[in-house]
Amino acid sequence: MTLSFSLLGPVRAWRHGAEVPLGSPQQRTTLAVLLLREGLLTTIDELVDAIWPVDPPDSAVATIRTYLSRLRRLLCGPARVPGGGSAAGLAGGGVVRIDWIGGGYVLTAPPGSLDVHLFHRHCARGAEAIRRGDHTTAATALRSALDLHRGTPLAGAAGGYVEGQRARLTELCRGAALDLVAVTVELGRHAEAIAELRALVAEEPLRERGHALLMTALYRSGRQADALAQYRHLHRYLADELGVEPTPGLQDLHQSILLGDPDAGRTAALFPAPTH
Repeated sequence: MTLSFSLLGPVRAWRHGAEVPLGSPQQRTTLAVLLLREGLLTTIDELVDAIWPVDPPDSAVATIRTYLSRLRRLLCGPARVPGGGSAAGLAGGGVVRIDWIGGGYVLTAPPGSLDVHLFHRHCARGAEAIRRGDHTTAATALRSALDLHRGTPLAGAAGGYVEGQRARLTELCRGAALDLVAVTVELGRHAEAIAELRALVAEEPLRERGHALLMTALYRSGRQADALAQYRHLHRYLADELGVEPTPGLQDLHQSILLGDPDAGRTAALFPAPTH
């Protein structure tokens, strides 16, 4: 692969193994928007709104065209514009293109060059393995997905559209992290799971799935009292912060652990139906 892009962290690109200097934050944002909408048409107005959501300058359209011209030179090699509006270059047996089509731009990247696409592919393999009960394969696939997560998604880009996409990608990465730790619990690697869950719960104390997994891992490792203490901690936290009770599912898990039920935290509870 001679060209690759990263969005699951700082917005970056590499060509022939060397990092490509992507220029200003606005130019970087232009590339990020086109990559996030890879294969889809993005109008000039959408690009303007993405980069300058409030009070765009009078020169906004001309500036975006300048950014795109620079990106073509950086990513597509010597620009060639058949029909007045496209540029392309070879990349790992595929082609990267930035085409002008009927009022907007379409970026087409070679298969496997964009980390977000690879992330989704690994997560899909992991989900399928979980459905089959093949937790070893699931762990490998999910770890491959999370290895692509290199910090705050879309760092270095800004704007309303980017912020929404950053939140979406962050949520997907957090969900994959919880799926991986759930698989780790199923594989009986409880100490490893507990250590990871302590960090995840500290980072997101209101995400009840993390608490449920931590309670399950503690209970399955013979630490019933610690599992119950974790529930009490969450109960107090929710009451103090939000004035609410834990969800019925978490209350049921607590009751099962309290009664010493050997089926507490069974697989169906560890892997809830996806919401994304």
